[in-house]
Amino acid sequence: MTMTLKNLSPGGLLQLILLLVTLHYRVGEAVNSEGIALQDFKQRLDDPVGALSNWNDSDITPCNWKGIVCQNLTNVVISINLPSRNLSGIVSPQLANLKYLEQLKLHNNNFCGKLPEPFSNLTNLRVLNLRKNAFSGYIAPSLGMLKNLRIMELANNKLEGPIPESFGSLVTHLKYFNVSNNQLSGKVPEEVLRRFNGSSYLGNANLCGVSGVGLSPCTPSPALAPASEPSLPLRPHTSSLSLVQIILMSVGLFLAFKFGIAVLLILRWMRKDTDIEISLGAGGKIVMFQGGHGVAPTSREILRAMRLIRKKHIIGEGGYGVVYKLELKDHPPMAIKKLKACLESARSFENELDTLGTVKHRNLVKLRGFCSSPSVKLLIYDFLPGGNLDQLLHGEKMEKDFVVDWPIRYRIALGVARGLAYLHHGCAPRIIHGDVSSSNILLDTEFEPYLSDFGLAKLVTANDTHVSVTVGGTLGYVAPEFAKSGKATEKVDVYSYGVILLELLSGRRAVDESLSDEYANLAGWVRDLHSNGKATEAIDEYLRETVAGVDLDLLLEVAYHCISLNPHDRPQMNKVVETLEIFTETGYSPSGTSARTSHADPSKPLASDIPGFRPIGSYFIFDT
Repeated sequence: MTMTLKNLSPGGLLQLILLLVTLHYRVGEAVNSEGIALQDFKQRLDDPVGALSNWNDSDITPCNWKGIVCQNLTNVVISINLPSRNLSGIVSPQLANLKYLEQLKLHNNNFCGKLPEPFSNLTNLRVLNLRKNAFSGYIAPSLGMLKNLRIMELANNKLEGPIPESFGSLVTHLKYFNVSNNQLSGKVPEEVLRRFNGSSYLGNANLCGVSGVGLSPCTPSPALAPASEPSLPLRPHTSSLSLVQIILMSVGLFLAFKFGIAVLLILRWMRKDTDIEISLGAGGKIVMFQGGHGVAPTSREILRAMRLIRKKHIIGEGGYGVVYKLELKDHPPMAIKKLKACLESARSFENELDTLGTVKHRNLVKLRGFCSSPSVKLLIYDFLPGGNLDQLLHGEKMEKDFVVDWPIRYRIALGVARGLAYLHHGCAPRIIHGDVSSSNILLDTEFEPYLSDFGLAKLVTANDTHVSVTVGGTLGYVAPEFAKSGKATEKVDVYSYGVILLELLSGRRAVDESLSDEYANLAGWVRDLHSNGKATEAIDEYLRETVAGVDLDLLLEVAYHCISLNPHDRPQMNKVVETLEIFTETGYSPSGTSARTSHADPSKPLASDIPGFRPIGSYFIFDT
């Protein structure tokens, strides 16, 4: 039977108008709200391979973004497909705003934190695949409300607690269910047990149920389910609206709809202009440590300044996160690092930073405080205006013929050695850095070096000899054994320090494809030159012409031992400091200018007279 507008009652006509306006509004709104939700998802993640590189917030629709699939007619997002993209971080609860999402596939990544409870709003979800990540915490019972779910894959995570009883209502429609290799405990709901066999629960030692499916038997603990209240029949509502009233209401709704679209467009334009980078959200707090120069800014001042941070304030980005310059009204600027890495819990995060807040050394960047909230973790540091060593040696200054003379290079070499030695031998618990590189060595206006990002790998107890870190170091600085095992020791830091010395001596990057056909990394190239008796060819020509040979020989030999392929042959950092300081005291290191003939000065001792050194040919090495 064909229905026309004439056949509609006034009430039916009103319902039709409301339906059309609602559908039109949803199509218009989806582009904005879903794009914003996905941008929030992106901003919380570490994306080292650029998997989300084309997620541009200036696009009209997210439908062309990598991993995103939209419904053809309405352009609403129906699938997020990002497996094996090396993504890490906390999944944004804003994904719950993707009301029409049918598939969420994030397997084989490094996502962490709790499964967002608002996921229960994804009532159209059919596939949830989070296998092989690092999700932790309890499984929210509200996930049992996803009545359209067909596949739930949560294996190989760190989930704990029981399988919610509410999952029993899913089994009617669920085709695949897997929570194996987690840390779950308690009784498996009987409805779930009857539907899925033992392979769904393997690797959860504390789960119990029926021994026939590979679970330990457990005593059932029946719970009384409250009787549901009988639903009352709904009385049909008849409309007594006149046609004039319906038309007036329709016009009003149409105008309201247009006004809403205008507001959304204005807000979107304003959002693109402001480009807010940091939002603490609810439940956040700021902790500032005592000490430092002058009066420290208050938490309120820090919070006010953070609200003004934009992309233009980014001053660096490394393995642990993005760094912003924080402009303060009545105080010197500070640096804010927004962490991308996952953290086990807020308590462990705060406990670790309480320890790092006590670490004080001339050549370590001072941690001034931190911000912690469920959605973001921030570190507050002193701001150093001199940039970093990578920029000094290889950046814009070098392109403008800025000469990094020997006193500056030696000061940096000694300062970095002192900072590392303090971490290894002066801290309790001692700290292994795990990612020493030229970009992690910051400079003040006098070129005094400050080592940054220390302690962001796990702190090591006094009885530990190694620590597994979450960031795999920087290419060119990574010791061979660390690349194989992922276990960072003090000798891994020593290797990286040796590469820093080679950068200072050669002026080359740690990875330089122009070196030779066989070696693209600086350390391998120098080892090859050294074995052929040509090590001095690695030294910058400017240094060879202006600096005493004995100074260069010393630093080159220290570097060579630090980059030894055998970790046991590398010196401890306190021995390196002693060696460099002895040369400082005896006059071998420069105090201004130096000449090639300075080593012939009879008032200075020979290198062979320095304790701890023994000659090998024309070089000198120290006992490790």
